[in-house]
Amino acid sequence: MNRESVGAVRSEELIKPGRLAGFLAGGLRPAALFLGAYFLLSIAVRLMLPNALTLDEAEQALFSQYWLAGYGPQPPFYNWVQNAFVSVIGISLFSLTLPKFLMLLLCYLFFGTAAREIDARPAFAAMAMLSLLTLPQLSYMPQQDLTHTVAVLMATSLFLYGLFRTLVRADWQGYVIVGLAIGIGMISKYNFGLLPASALIAVFCDREWRARLLDPRILLTAIVGLVIVLPHALWLRDNLDLATSGTIGKMVEANAPHGIVRIVRALGSLVLACIAFGALTVAIFAIAFKREFMRSLKAGDRWTRLLALMMAVGLLGVILVILFTGTTKITERWLDPYLLPLPLYLLLKLERAGVDTTSHLRRFVPVFVVIMLVTLVPLAGKTLTGGLTGGYTRINYPFASVAEALKAEGRPAVIIAAGMNLAGNMRLQFPDVPVVNAEQPIEGFPAPDAMKGPVLAIWTDGGRAAGSPPIDLSSVAALGLTASPAKSLSLPYYYGDGKMQLNLGYLWLR
Repeated sequence: MNRESVGAVRSEELIKPGRLAGFLAGGLRPAALFLGAYFLLSIAVRLMLPNALTLDEAEQALFSQYWLAGYGPQPPFYNWVQNAFVSVIGISLFSLTLPKFLMLLLCYLFFGTAAREIDARPAFAAMAMLSLLTLPQLSYMPQQDLTHTVAVLMATSLFLYGLFRTLVRADWQGYVIVGLAIGIGMISKYNFGLLPASALIAVFCDREWRARLLDPRILLTAIVGLVIVLPHALWLRDNLDLATSGTIGKMVEANAPHGIVRIVRALGSLVLACIAFGALTVAIFAIAFKREFMRSLKAGDRWTRLLALMMAVGLLGVILVILFTGTTKITERWLDPYLLPLPLYLLLKLERAGVDTTSHLRRFVPVFVVIMLVTLVPLAGKTLTGGLTGGYTRINYPFASVAEALKAEGRPAVIIAAGMNLAGNMRLQFPDVPVVNAEQPIEGFPAPDAMKGPVLAIWTDGGRAAGSPPIDLSSVAALGLTASPAKSLSLPYYYGDGKMQLNLGYLWLR
């Protein structure tokens, strides 16, 4: 028997006493079922909370009204997927939640599939797949409020699978998968672009793998990627300022220093982001494997060198962004495409040091379960205890009650709302009514023949309706409607102390 066969038998014997661990050791399918149950529970927890939306959810709800080649600072892939779900099952909290967790499940599954290309043992693929739970960006943060980030994580895992498959088998399917992943990644988040560049450099540095870059089938990669990216690229050509302003704004602090002080601060934020991204994973592996972990730091092979070089080049790219732009802060979210391979890298280092990592699956299962349970608590806990702690979330906003009060006065044909969060929530509460964000109207929406009264204009104003309404109504000016006097609406937060209220101003145009 070879080393892998002996290792597999030894792993099965050690894992067998733990029923769940034994089930998960079966490979990708059992691990996917396990994670699928976790994500179904995640959806259920979200649906149990009030029918109000977080900021990202509100954005998706609003943008689901129309199909565009670009929507603003973020590329459109997630919006397109979201719109497809809404087109099929309608706008609801469920249809806004489902795509995120399906993409997240695919991210885990593609990652496990990528690991299987390197090591065919079922337990190893499952171990690699589940180890993503140790990354807060893959476990904790998606439970809060992520959309586009989840899409780029899925694209990154798909890219790793396509890359590894191409290096192992060099079949045309691998080249197509890489192109598909690059296309999806580039229209998920722009920072994905550094990942294929880092992979290109890492593969080029291996003498044998270098031939994969000269294979004519790499044209399939280019064609598939270009076809996916082209519609948004054409839009981006004419909307570059709109697409980049929001991203650059998030990376530059107000009143930021200049020169060397800015660079030092930005590099410091990069170091902190790296720690925030991977410290928990490294700590869990170090505690679980102890001396073996320290010994593994000196071990490696061409696969660990590939992953290390990819991560290093990706981070080097971020440093270049810092040096040549006005960037002052980097968050761990920006590092997702570059550091996602970290758990697999650590597992491979341990394997190359002679450690059978699959034999430790039973020890890791309680860690995975605890992470799953803990990550479900914060959003629900903060929402349900808002009245006790004073720490409210946007989910505490009483938008369902707001809708009931407004419907008692009439049914609007169009809603003009001030701000993304308010507009998205109005879209959820009035699913058959076109909603316009007064701060970012979309040209041609609603269609001219659909624009009619009555129009409901609504804004957040602290309960003060006096004076001129703080909302731009130019998008409905051509209708020639007459505005009623502005009114105030104040309702207590859900699960609040009865004192904290959502204060809105509104008026009707008839």
